[in-house]
Amino acid sequence: MKPSPLRLALWLAVAAALAASLLWLCRPQTKEHTVATITVGEKTLRTIDLASAKDQEFSILEETGLPITFQIKDHAIRFLESNCPDKVCIHTGFLKNDLDVACCLPNQTTILITRENR
Repeated sequence: MKPSPLRLALWLAVAAALAASLLWLCRPQTKEHTVATITVGEKTLRTIDLASAKDQEFSILEETGLPITFQIKDHAIRFLESNCPDKVCIHTGFLKNDLDVACCLPNQTTILITRENR
């Protein structure tokens, strides 16, 4: 008995769906990390993986001579203290989303958030 063309087409569609599912399951797994990059002037000072960073406060005074303090909390980062006159950088608040940015223009200091695959 010869299978009907419709039955053959159905079996081919099922086989193609199974093959596509197996390929999808076997693909390389990449993890996305949220990274905070702190720059002063044109120099990258620190790169912090916010997904694994512990809650903390740290200063860049010893490295740069700038009295700036940052805070990491709940996988987000912010300017905590700065000697700039208007404090826009501090009022920006916590950054955690891709392409969030905060700048302290008088001190030429920037935090940029990006997502990276690893």
